[in-house]
Amino acid sequence: MKIMKSLKDFIDENFNEFSNLSTSEVIECTLDEFDSEEISYLKDNYRFDYKDICIYYVERTDEIWIENMNS
Repeated sequence: MKIMKSLKDFIDENFNEFSNLSTSEVIECTLDEFDSEEISYLKDNYRFDYKDICIYYVERTDEIWIENMNS
């Protein structure tokens, strides 16, 4: 699926930064950093996990957050 590949690519490209996040630390991204298909996917599926990195949509802030689930 194209959307899943683009999210995997995003994680791969930024893996060093994401994997260094500590417990409870998140990166908050604005929606303009993602395309509309990725945003729709995250809104519909709650989250995307790959290589212990989790990307998810946060409705109350209208942002996409990224967490290291392995920290």
